Amino acid sequence: MPEIALFPLHVVLFPHMPLELHVFEPRYRAMLRDCEATRTSFGVIAIRRGSEVGGEAEPHAVGTLARIEKVERLPTGAVTLQVAGTARFQVVHAGRRRPYPVAEIAYLPDRVEDEAEARSLAQTALRSFGAYAGILRQLADRPDTSAAALPEDPELLSYLIAATLAVELPAKQRLLEAASTVERLREALRLLRRERTLLEHQLAPPVLTGLRPPRQSPN
Repeated sequence: MPEIALFPLHVVLFPHMPLELHVFEPRYRAMLRDCEATRTSFGVIAIRRGSEVGGEAEPHAVGTLARIEKVERLPTGAVTLQVAGTARFQVVHAGRRRPYPVAEIAYLPDRVEDEAEARSLAQTALRSFGAYAGILRQLADRPDTSAAALPEDPELLSYLIAATLAVELPAKQRLLEAASTVERLREALRLLRRERTLLEHQLAPPVLTGLRPPRQSPN
């Protein structure tokens, strides 16, 4: 089984999706130096309990391998990284001790499924996500500047929606852990319906209750 360095964070990285990271702790700067020296990637894994900085954190069991795209070293010694998610993985057990977490992993390819069902769900998700994005633009009072079309490939679309949805971290983690594109799209649609309902309530005008007509002055 392959062994990789782990970077526990309060964020979920999805395959095909970009992420910017700010690396300043000495242990993770050492991790980055080791990855560059050996030309290997590291895994981004969401924290279940604990802090990103300082002490030990308890991570989830499933994360995503991060491919380093760009490295910018700052005068402070910190590093800004641009990475892209590649493959999902599951931690099998902790690896040998280093200044940073290391684990032996097994890769998690999406389960093979009914292609017709995946494409049907993708079309529904495209419409639902478009409506969700439109409400967000209304709330932010921003014009529609989305000139680029969303991907029609079901797997890529499922990860794009998962990465873009403004939902809590456990919900993002469930999307990452979905065993197939169909399962991920179903969960994404459930979250889109929930979030659209909440956002539509914010757009609705307030209902005034308990108001009485003005009292008439006696003649």
